[in-house]
Amino acid sequence: MEPPADLVAFFKQHSSFILVGHQDPDADCIGSQLALGSALKRLGYEVFQGNQGPFKRLEINRYQPLFSETIDPFFKTKNPAVVVLDCSTPERLGSLQAELGSLPIAVVDHHAVGQPFGDVRWVVPKAPSTTFLVERIIHTLLGAPTEEEAYWLLLGLCTDTGFFRHLESGSSPAFHTAARLTDAGASPKAVFQHLNGGRLLANQKLMGLVLSRVESFWDNRVLFSWEEEKDRVALGAENRESDMIYQVLQSVSGNLVVVLLRQEGPDKVTGGLRSKDVVDVASLAAVFGGGGHIRASGFSCPGRWPEVKKKILDALRPYFEPQA
Repeated sequence: MEPPADLVAFFKQHSSFILVGHQDPDADCIGSQLALGSALKRLGYEVFQGNQGPFKRLEINRYQPLFSETIDPFFKTKNPAVVVLDCSTPERLGSLQAELGSLPIAVVDHHAVGQPFGDVRWVVPKAPSTTFLVERIIHTLLGAPTEEEAYWLLLGLCTDTGFFRHLESGSSPAFHTAARLTDAGASPKAVFQHLNGGRLLANQKLMGLVLSRVESFWDNRVLFSWEEEKDRVALGAENRESDMIYQVLQSVSGNLVVVLLRQEGPDKVTGGLRSKDVVDVASLAAVFGGGGHIRASGFSCPGRWPEVKKKILDALRPYFEPQA
């Protein structure tokens, strides 16, 4: 798989770039931005990194100082082009969307939901991660990535594939990419420790609280839980261990969908959705202004979690209570 000619031309037509990714980023988003930004700098281009955050996830919070929540007005005087990474809709850029104005935009992503945007698009729903696509871009523009770029790319690839456990037959390109990245110096062992080590005890206690609240619907086919801001404050936790919670709940016999809601403030809810093989949770997240993969997606919306819970269950009902 190689990047399309119009995307390659896009990089060659400009000398400065603003790289942006979706709000509440994960390691695929941040890894894509960091690796591509480094490669473009090696080509002699100027690069500005923007991401609204928040950088709550333990595996990415160390990188927060490398990103800005707003676009530097002076950098915009350089007539830069914009590369949007791992973001299916412009709304998921948060406040950065309005700052981009009429700048030329290229979109590189593996999410197919939402209204298409951008002047040049390379969106490949079958790609295992956006870092997978960025590795191909770097290969086309420069050849092999540096060791640091390879590490960031492998970090993102392992994040979105669940360290390859979510891949099915026919996924050999992901493993070929991993092999090239390890040849370039990336360590799978180091990436695993990055993603799974250094956890806080308070976060694990929060995970236990969330698991203790799990509610079952339709004979475990849908499992639901939630957390509130006061829970994090009481435990001194920074974040729940979402990936571990999803793993635990998806291992329950008969489970098809997992829904986790977080009350972020008086009138804001964020949600995470996971599915096995029946429900397209990307389309479900899009109802609430979010997006993602058909098997893993997220959203942020106004309201209180009980209201959002009801809307989600109402949307899932036709899957599990089909009309006669």
